[in-house]
Amino acid sequence: GGQLTERVRRKPYCVVLLDEFEKAHMDVQNVLLQVFEDGRLTDGKGRVVDFTNTIIIATSNIGSDVIRDNIEAPEDKRKDDAE
Repeated sequence: GGQLTERVRRKPYCVVLLDEFEKAHMDVQNVLLQVFEDGRLTDGKGRVVDFTNTIIIATSNIGSDVIRDNIEAPEDKRKDDAE
């Protein structure tokens, strides 16, 4: 099996951190979306790994520029929105 499935199979009560998830290869994102939808994943050896007791935290920097702009100059943003 792969690194993720093997570790979750051995320790199903765990926390998995996916830092900057949006930068992962599209194939990796699709596999993880299957985990999010089904709560399980089949590894390379054909074993079904149960993720229902696993906490998955996925971080992203998408939209960080919008947040940063609002923090740096919130008054300017409100004036622009009013116009």
